[in-house]
Amino acid sequence: MELRGLSAFSFEQMPLTPILTNETCAKCRNCCIFKKESLMYVPKGIDVKEQSDGQFVCVHRNENAGCALGKNKPVECAAWPFSVSKRGSELLLVLECSCPELKGTETVKKFAEKNIVPLLQGHSMQNLDTLREYDERNEIIFYILPSH
Repeated sequence: MELRGLSAFSFEQMPLTPILTNETCAKCRNCCIFKKESLMYVPKGIDVKEQSDGQFVCVHRNENAGCALGKNKPVECAAWPFSVSKRGSELLLVLECSCPELKGTETVKKFAEKNIVPLLQGHSMQNLDTLREYDERNEIIFYILPSH
């Protein structure tokens, strides 16, 4: 399966472990669950299945081991809980409010600016149609494309 954006990305170059452990992520997996109204934001190449509670879960989610795709996951998944949102003419790197572990401390902001912005900047510009509108519950970490 060909997943968009993977060729320009290497997990070895950008592990989230300095700010978020694999164990912590594996316990949560909020990033793998979607509400019906947010299905348009499921990364291309990823399939989801509906659960009895009406939520949709990535088919690669493993309750015990995390993501079955491992190092082959889409850029959007690899960068989670960071994402790019639109606000008018601005592109914003945000920290998703659905991640219960990370808050926008200076350490997290510096890590994101150094590691996440380069990863998502070009990818986002090539995939503007898939970006979410800014949700005020999310914390703005960096202005990728400031307003003019």
